[in-house]
Amino acid sequence: MASKTSVKLDKALCDRAREIAEKGGYSSMEEFIQHVLERELAKFDESSSREEIEKKLKGLGYLE
Repeated sequence: MASKTSVKLDKALCDRAREIAEKGGYSSMEEFIQHVLERELAKFDESSSREEIEKKLKGLGYLE
C-alpha cells in the first residue's frame, strides 16, 4: 500500500477541484487531484527525455 502525505491548498482551489471531480465522475477530490498531478508530471518526464534525445542527435550531427 502506498504511503500518503498531506498538501495544503487554497480553499477556493479545493472547492473548484471538488466540483470538477464530481462532474467528472471521480470517486473523490483526492482521486481527481492525483490524476491531474500524475498527468502533469508525465509531461515533464517526456520533455526531459525529448531534450536528451535531441542532444544526442545534435551530437551525432543529425540535428543542427
